[in-house]
Amino acid sequence: MTAAPSSGNAAATGRVAPLFELRGIGKQFPGVKALDDVSFEIQAGEIHMLLGENGAGKSSLMKVLCGAYSADQGEFFHHGEAVRINSLAAAQALGVAVIFQEFSLIPYLNIAQNIFLGREPRERFPGMVDRDRMHAEARKLLDLLGQDLDTGTLVHTLGVAQQQMVEIAKALSQNARILVPDEPTSALSERETERLFAVLKNLKRQGVAMIYISHRLAEVFLLGDRITVLRDGKKVGSMLPTETTPDQLVSLMIGRKVDTSYARGMNEANGVMVLEVHDMAAENGVADINIEVRVGEIVGLVGLVGAGRTEVARAIFGVDRVTRGEIRIGGAARTGGPDQAALLGAALIPENWKGLR
Repeated sequence: MTAAPSSGNAAATGRVAPLFELRGIGKQFPGVKALDDVSFEIQAGEIHMLLGENGAGKSSLMKVLCGAYSADQGEFFHHGEAVRINSLAAAQALGVAVIFQEFSLIPYLNIAQNIFLGREPRERFPGMVDRDRMHAEARKLLDLLGQDLDTGTLVHTLGVAQQQMVEIAKALSQNARILVPDEPTSALSERETERLFAVLKNLKRQGVAMIYISHRLAEVFLLGDRITVLRDGKKVGSMLPTETTPDQLVSLMIGRKVDTSYARGMNEANGVMVLEVHDMAAENGVADINIEVRVGEIVGLVGLVGAGRTEVARAIFGVDRVTRGEIRIGGAARTGGPDQAALLGAALIPENWKGLR
């Protein structure tokens, strides 16, 4: 990455320099041009929504920003001054932290150890970790995020939303001023999403800039201060939320006008029955459950957090013991555990699919 000429300095042009700016970024892989002359900027205390279909270049752009990828062309500016980003450490020194969908936490270390992994505060004696200070600093970060968690808790015992908060705390411990949440609500309930939004808005008030990657247009208009859309590795639009509509954003993302409302008829209830649940109760607390699912049907199971949706699915699949009732999969009675359910053709994808055990 070469330094920009002095004419690129924001002060010389009379405009207010953004917190961070990428200009003309290009990145190519064998047979694929992932990024093509993409320019992007972020202001302090701004939530900048980054949209695009899968493969549009969003993750590639953020990996260039955080130093995971080296750009083939383009320039970086921090407060209007040209900088180099050629490593994760270089990006981190500039306050950049990306929270990817795949968390980087170590399951069998505790919260404080995860937050300060590789940067543990030291005792006066060589090789000794100041554990009291580490836990105290972790406590301050969790308090900042409104999280009443014991810093000695092993991470594998936490829910997805709590693990995400630990990731944010880890980023803030590195003095992150540019936070990049990548699809942060994809595995969260509505209530957990509301809590996350409250945390992000609080960080915004403290001047933290955020580049928020999402496919959910409701989030774009609820949180976003600005919107940038990528398509096929190119920037195809940048605007304020008040200047666009969901339909216009979808059109920008896919490159053609679409009708986002799709009328469809309901399936006739005369297909072959593939799942029958009659008067089921289980030791996890659910009771009086009756469900029928036929070939080609999508049956939605809805309810507030804690209503028992997950428990019903676990009981049907045999993860939790059924105490009453009958479950038939493909016409055959399920009397055993998950192994038998799988042999009968059933599969369970849990909320935290990585934690299936």
